[in-house]
Amino acid sequence: MSFSDHKITAFQHKITDLPDQPTLAPNELKARFDSSPEELRQAVNGICDDASRLEARVEGIVVDTFGDTIDREMLSDELAAELDAKATQTALTGVDSRLQTAESTLQTHTTQLTQKAELYFGTYTGDGTASRLINIGFTPKAVMVMYGGYSSHWNGSQTHWYGGLALTGKPVKASDGRSVLTIETGGFRVYIEEEQQFANYVRSNIQNGTYYYWAVK
Repeated sequence: MSFSDHKITAFQHKITDLPDQPTLAPNELKARFDSSPEELRQAVNGICDDASRLEARVEGIVVDTFGDTIDREMLSDELAAELDAKATQTALTGVDSRLQTAESTLQTHTTQLTQKAELYFGTYTGDGTASRLINIGFTPKAVMVMYGGYSSHWNGSQTHWYGGLALTGKPVKASDGRSVLTIETGGFRVYIEEEQQFANYVRSNIQNGTYYYWAVK
C-alpha cells in the first residue's frame, strides 16, 4: 500500500447532507458526527504505519549492502565535498519546505477549530402551556426535538407535529404555518395547539410528555 492510498478525497458523511428534518435515531446522529474524525484518524494512522515499514526496509537495505552505515571515509575527498555541499543545500531546502508545510497545516487546523461545534443532549417534560421557552443556557445554532422517537406523525387525515430540526432563522412550522419549534435567545421555544387547523395539531409541549433534544452550540 502506498501513501496515496490513504488520501481522503471526501468524507463519507457530511452533516450538511442531512435533511432539514432528519429521521435518524439519536445514536445514528452521533455516529454521523463521529464518522469524519474517525476517517481522518484511520488515514493518519495508516500513513504512520506505512512510514514505519518503509523506514525499516531502508535500514535493512543499508545494513545488507554496506554493513550498517556508510562512513564518510568510504568516499573520495572530491565526492565527499560535493555531497557535503549538496546535503547542506538539500537540508536547508527541506527545512524551509517543512516549515511552510507546518505553517499551512497550522492555518488549516486553526480554521477548522473555529468551525467546530459543541453538541448538547437533554430532555424536557411538557407543561401544556401554549408557548414555552426551554432555557439551555445558550442560543443554539440548531436544535432537534423528538417525542417518543419521532418529530411528527400522520394519523389518517390528521398530522401531529411534535418537533423537528430548527436552524437559526429557519423554525419548524406546521404545513399551515403555525410555529412548532423556534430558536430564541437562551434556548428554544415549543408550543401546543390542540385546535385543529387543516388537520394539523401542534404538540411540542404536551402536558407531562417527555421530549428528547440535541442542540448545537
